[in-house]
Amino acid sequence: MNVNRRTRIGFWCFAAVAGFLQAWGSRFYIEPDGANYLDIADAYLRRDWGSAFNGYWSPLYSWLLAAVKWLFAPSAYWESTALHLLNFVLFLLALFCFELCFRKLLALLAVRFPDAVGDQGLPNWAWWTLGYVAFLLLSLRMISLSNDTPDMALAALLFLASALLIEIAQRPTTLGHATLGVVLAIAYLTKSVMLPLSFLYIITGMLARGGIKKPDPRAALGLAAFLLVGSPFVISLSRAKGHFTFGETGRMAYLAQVTPPAAGDVSGSANTVGPLHPIKRLFENPAVYAYSAPFASTYPPWHDASYWWEGVSLRFSLRDQFRAIGRGLSGYFHILSAEKEWIAGWLVLAIFASAWREHAKRWLALWFVWLPSVAMLALYALVLVEPRYVAVAMAIVWISLFAALPWHKINAVPRLASAVVLGIAIISGASLLREEAPNLGALLRPPAHSQWQAAMQLRQLGLQPGDHAAVLGHTTIADYWAHLGGFTITADVPLEEVQSYWSATPEKRAEISSALAALGVKAIVSASAPAIPDGWQLLGDSGYYVHRISASTRR
Repeated sequence: MNVNRRTRIGFWCFAAVAGFLQAWGSRFYIEPDGANYLDIADAYLRRDWGSAFNGYWSPLYSWLLAAVKWLFAPSAYWESTALHLLNFVLFLLALFCFELCFRKLLALLAVRFPDAVGDQGLPNWAWWTLGYVAFLLLSLRMISLSNDTPDMALAALLFLASALLIEIAQRPTTLGHATLGVVLAIAYLTKSVMLPLSFLYIITGMLARGGIKKPDPRAALGLAAFLLVGSPFVISLSRAKGHFTFGETGRMAYLAQVTPPAAGDVSGSANTVGPLHPIKRLFENPAVYAYSAPFASTYPPWHDASYWWEGVSLRFSLRDQFRAIGRGLSGYFHILSAEKEWIAGWLVLAIFASAWREHAKRWLALWFVWLPSVAMLALYALVLVEPRYVAVAMAIVWISLFAALPWHKINAVPRLASAVVLGIAIISGASLLREEAPNLGALLRPPAHSQWQAAMQLRQLGLQPGDHAAVLGHTTIADYWAHLGGFTITADVPLEEVQSYWSATPEKRAEISSALAALGVKAIVSASAPAIPDGWQLLGDSGYYVHRISASTRR
């Protein structure tokens, strides 16, 4: 068995074990994203199209979850586990697509920069070590299998799209362009940010071989394939929303992160959010909010942000935009600060070579590899930078920077490059192993499924699927217990208002309970112990507490 095969098998084994441990260790953990994707999956299964077609959450991940639930019918207890095992399958798919992309990149380097690969350059095993470590960092640390988002699926598609671009740059074919269009359409259905980026990928494919002077007309087939696969959802979503839209995620993100609405664009003091579909504020002190919507979901305000912000117009502020860019650049700095060994390793090799012009020239020659990724990094910098959003793009840019190094100068010192790569791999690998230790502990000491316990306890107390509940101390943590029980949260008291709630008079709290009862709320649930325990009871060992609203109060 040659060293390349041993390297591949070793990394695949480590990736499979580490990925499974991460998925299994977080199998009972669900964030708000996951609760909403599961709600939408359920809507598709029961053919509730009004709740299924959503302007905020892209459809592919919900389709995959719906397929898993339809094929395997997991019980409520195992639903979150099924989601994380789906993430594990997507992780393995992403690893396969990365390997395909990296193999094509090495083949490209062997043709264009013979000093980069093999006997004249960095050994193949070192290249694969560098690539696999980069993949493990982006997938296990930056994206993570503990997340319940479509980012791992998008990672697989981005690597596949990059592999197709490299193939088109070397041997363009009609099938290659058409396949690129299909992959990009699926990527758009995974996250709507890929719609504008997909056009850049298609243009890159058109120019990758012959440049501006000889664009490849077969790229039109890629555009046609993209429109053919992606347009049915755009048409369906636009009909559901009553206006043309390919997704409202970008607009909502810009409103939330860059230019919040002006005072005249939102509702008055009695309500919050948009003028057309406001969330009603029942009380001022403590603040109590209530909401109803024409769709079925666990927590309506998070189900479709575009519904609640409908009627609020975007505005542009240069000052706000510069602030957002500053936050984005700070986000990139923090991400890179966590991977210092990569920066240090690249700098050692680049400074030793002392051929910056040649390095820049070689990097520009690989423009079709990294340009879409740089565009993605720039696009997120305008609004919001999070590691899981930019993981693949950063990895592709960094690998291309290593690929473009003037290796003929570096190789003047035997084994220098291999030593640097091993140093990067050892430091990164040690940090990954340290991070995997808690996941191994979770395998040995299974965590309690507190969300399921809370849901089942509420069912035993008489709450039925479809009943309404309220939350005392609402946070950004998912109310997954409500999804598992089939309840709808139609009112809440934010976490910062809890102290005011407990310091209010008994008459005030009774007034709040009466107002909630009038909305059909049957119980108030809290994730923390009540300051005044009268009327509250612990939901088993879940850590949640409930206050039942009596039938007399509801009358």
